[in-house]
Amino acid sequence: MPGRFITPKTLRITGLLPAILCVLAVMSGCNTENSHELGAFDGQQAFAEVEALVQFSPRDAGTSEGWKAAKHIFQRLETFGVEVDMDTFTDMTPDGEKTMINVVATIPGKTKEWIILGSHFDTMPGIDGFQGANDSGSSTGILLELARMISDSKMVPEIGILFAFFDGEEGIAEYIPGDGLHGSRHMAKQLLETGDHKKIRAMILLDMVGDKDLKFTIPYNSSRDLVQETLNAAHAVGYRDHFTLSRVIITDDHVPFLDIGIPAIDLIDFKFGSEPGLNDHWHTEADNLQNISEESLQITGEVTLQILKQIAFNQNAD
Repeated sequence: MPGRFITPKTLRITGLLPAILCVLAVMSGCNTENSHELGAFDGQQAFAEVEALVQFSPRDAGTSEGWKAAKHIFQRLETFGVEVDMDTFTDMTPDGEKTMINVVATIPGKTKEWIILGSHFDTMPGIDGFQGANDSGSSTGILLELARMISDSKMVPEIGILFAFFDGEEGIAEYIPGDGLHGSRHMAKQLLETGDHKKIRAMILLDMVGDKDLKFTIPYNSSRDLVQETLNAAHAVGYRDHFTLSRVIITDDHVPFLDIGIPAIDLIDFKFGSEPGLNDHWHTEADNLQNISEESLQITGEVTLQILKQIAFNQNAD
C-alpha cells in the first residue's frame, strides 16, 4: 500500500488530526475510556518486530533498503489502526544531499499536549552484513509493540503520544556539524517553526536497548525531571538495578529537542559487547539478532510503558 506523505512544513500538531480529536473529545465526555485497560508489554512480540525489521538490512539513510524499512514501519502501524504518516525531506550530509523519511504516528490525548516517544531505524553506513538488531532494531521493535498495545487498549491518554521513527541518525563523519541526527533535527525544526514545540511535554528516546547484558547509563544531558520519572518507573516495575546515572554527554536524537527547550531523556545502554563493560559489538557485524534478547526488550518495554502511564495516562508510580 503506498504511503501518505506530509511535506517538511506541514507537521502541525494543531491540525494533524482535528476530526479524530473531536471524536475523542466526545468520547472522553462520556468516560468510555474507563472501560478499557492497558495490557502487559510483550517482549516476545517486540522481538518479532525486530526480526521483521532486520530483513531490510543494511538500511542506511537515503538508500532503497532504508525506504523499504520506513514503508514497513508505516504498514505495521497502519495494521495496528494507528494514524501514521511518512515525512520525506532532504538534508545535506558529508556524502552530499540525501532524501530521508521520518515515520510519524499519533495517538491523540484529551489535552493539546504531547509526548514524543522516539527511535531511529537507520543503520550505520559502510558495514558489510550489518543487521543493526540492537542499533536501531531494538528500540524500533519496542515502539511498534507499544503503539500496538496502546491502540488495542482503546484507552485515551491524558496527553497525546507521538511515535517518531527517525531516519538519518547515524553520522558518517564522526558527527561533525550537520552530520547525523537528520530526522530528529528535521522534526525539531518543524516544531519550532510552527510553535508546536510549546505543546510537547516531554521527549523520550530509546536507543540500543536490546543488549543481553542490559545496563542503562542515563547520560548527563537528560532532563532532571525525566530522569526522576524514569527511576520511579524502573523502581515501580522492579528494574531499578538496571539503571545508573552518568556524567557523560551523549550526542543522540534527544539533543535537537533539548536545544529548542523540550525536556528530553535518552534511555540507552552504550556498552554493547561480548563481555559486560565492553562495547565491541557496536557498529560491527556482531550487532545481530543473536546478541539481543527478548528479556532485555521486555525490561525496556515495561519501564517505558510505566513512564507513559505516569506522564501520559496520569497513573502515578507507587
